[in-house]
Amino acid sequence: MLRPFNPFLRKSKIAPMLAFFAVLVSTLLITSTYSTYSQTWDEAAHIACGMQWLSEGTYKYEALHPPLARLATALIPFLAGTRSQDKADMMAEGNALINLHGDYTKNLTMSRLGIMPFFWLVCFVVYRFMRDAFGSWYGATAVVLLAFCPPVLGNSALATTDAPLMAMFTWSFLRLCRFVQKPTLTNAALVGFVFALSALTKFTELPFFLLAAVLLLVSVTVRTRRFPLPIRPLFLAISIVPPVLWAGYHFSYGPIFPWDSIPPRTVAKLNSLSTREREFFTVTPVPGHEFFRGLLTAGTNGTLGRPSYLLGQNYWGRRWYFFPVALLVKTPIALLLLCGTGVGAIALNKRLRRDTNSIALLLGAGCPLLVGMAGNMNIGLRHVLPMFPFMAMLGALGAIQLGQMSRDRGESARRAAVLLLIGFEIVSCLRATPDFLPYFNEAAASHADYFLVNSDLDWGQDLFRLEARLRQVHASSVAISYNGDPHADLSGLPMHTALSGGDRPTGWIAISEMNYKEQPENFGWLAKYPYTLVGRSIRLYYLRPSHL
Repeated sequence: MLRPFNPFLRKSKIAPMLAFFAVLVSTLLITSTYSTYSQTWDEAAHIACGMQWLSEGTYKYEALHPPLARLATALIPFLAGTRSQDKADMMAEGNALINLHGDYTKNLTMSRLGIMPFFWLVCFVVYRFMRDAFGSWYGATAVVLLAFCPPVLGNSALATTDAPLMAMFTWSFLRLCRFVQKPTLTNAALVGFVFALSALTKFTELPFFLLAAVLLLVSVTVRTRRFPLPIRPLFLAISIVPPVLWAGYHFSYGPIFPWDSIPPRTVAKLNSLSTREREFFTVTPVPGHEFFRGLLTAGTNGTLGRPSYLLGQNYWGRRWYFFPVALLVKTPIALLLLCGTGVGAIALNKRLRRDTNSIALLLGAGCPLLVGMAGNMNIGLRHVLPMFPFMAMLGALGAIQLGQMSRDRGESARRAAVLLLIGFEIVSCLRATPDFLPYFNEAAASHADYFLVNSDLDWGQDLFRLEARLRQVHASSVAISYNGDPHADLSGLPMHTALSGGDRPTGWIAISEMNYKEQPENFGWLAKYPYTLVGRSIRLYYLRPSHL
């Protein structure tokens, strides 16, 4: 248990109060972004799919993501009386919902508020685990480090699937850790139920959880020389998963790939199969067919990859060091240092090395990173966001272990250093407000666009700011290349035209950072002209005819 830094902190109620206050402040910070960020690329799609599930009882728009997080984005609008708008296209449907009755900001805010409970959940799970495993001050410190981490706040402010996955992976894996330590039937039922909910949040839960679970079970088995899970509880945990998954899809029943809804990327693969195999996928009905369709589609997309950008270079697919670089430049410096200290504390302390809880922290942080590095999708640190709760817990372990080292002349200096690092992260987070999504730490901020772009710097979030800036300069027209949903409402702009490759317009020109970086053949000609940065992601130029 923690030896408090001073007698005032010996009161046991202070630690949970500190954690609660940190969550309260960070909740206010998250809500401060709602009126600043315009909709990002993925939000309309998630809202549309969630609303279709709630109001029509079907899930036909897209199976690429499971429904749970999408339900959360549509739940508050649904409770407020909103229903599906019957658009044929998913993106058009989502934009119709966001713009319903002309209340764009209100509708988008209601959808984003649906993600807030996941942020509260992950903070609670982190506190509870660290309190039970190490002590209440470990829990409070971990919550502070997590609650003032800008990448966590930025993604928790959006109606997307990344923050829900972070919360559910953390909950499911820590429930598994508890199950391994106490393999009761109750814990078995809980881990099965929570894992099923996690799998209904995002498909990357499956490789994250399965890799971490296998490594945890192997480490415990090697250390204790016996498999830690009895057959009956393990069977109960596994048996709970299928019915919960099926319930998540309204107990649907049908072919995995109906002929009228086969994704183009899947057609070639189906045609390469035998007739019997092809009939199984396209004709034979199976329970929860959307789950299997989504899983196969996600696997296909992950294999094919996407256009990517890293360290000033465009490429297709992956580079193994994408996520390590992203972590180094987008994680607060204080959290990186404290997390490293926590890893070092485990390595140097025999008791911690043999502790299942410590091993779980290392696996929870490391396995999403390993899966991300092995995958073929380099389009944002958000894809390994589940690392951050475990990094915060490792940071808390490192901070308090450092402060608890044997008494000597350096004790006060170490404690002061810990407090300064925690304070540094808090100040860094507050200074970033409300730009948590495009946050880069102090070492990388001045060259952020060199390191990363897609969804780490530019996800189409600065359209509101562009509209305000153009009104401020009394622009009557603008040529724009916007990195955002093509169905997004641009009516707040003055008269506008699309800026495409080969164009050389004069007057006001606005171009999203991602488009500028990923299409140098189209927009490289702008490099010699000065610009104003609107928000963090849109370049605004004014060119006179004499400039060309």
